[in-house]
Amino acid sequence: MNLTVNGESHEHAGTIAALLSELGANPEYTAITVNGDLVFSKDWNNFKFSDGDSVEVLTFVGGG
Repeated sequence: MNLTVNGESHEHAGTIAALLSELGANPEYTAITVNGDLVFSKDWNNFKFSDGDSVEVLTFVGGG
């Protein structure tokens, strides 16, 4: 199905966990919103995307 991930078109038919793996994002430092709603990490393996969903992948980085 076609998703918009961080503003760009992306084909994906799996779970949020699988999407993060595709993107190379570390799940421990990542937050996900789908259509503006936060999806908690405990739900990532069971979450079902719908065609056309807008996904934001937010990765936290430290520095100083």
